[in-house]
Amino acid sequence: MTWKLPDRVSWTPTEYGGVLLDAASGEYWTLNPSGAVVLGALLAGGGPEQAAARLAAEFDGDPAVMAAEAPELIAELTAAGLVVAG
Repeated sequence: MTWKLPDRVSWTPTEYGGVLLDAASGEYWTLNPSGAVVLGALLAGGGPEQAAARLAAEFDGDPAVMAAEAPELIAELTAAGLVVAG
């Protein structure tokens, strides 16, 4: 499965993670560095497994913990309409 941002959503990485803007609603969401890694993995064509692997590599974390956290964030981003499968 591939993921993308809807046309109304823009993404700007920052040194502290990143910001998503929904132009339709005017709402901003901030992502911390680990959230930015997950979103980056999705937009690069990866899925939850790749996002978890990137988290574990980037933050030297427990792969089992990362494997649980990545899908949770993806579900939150999807529920908010910030990323869509496609």
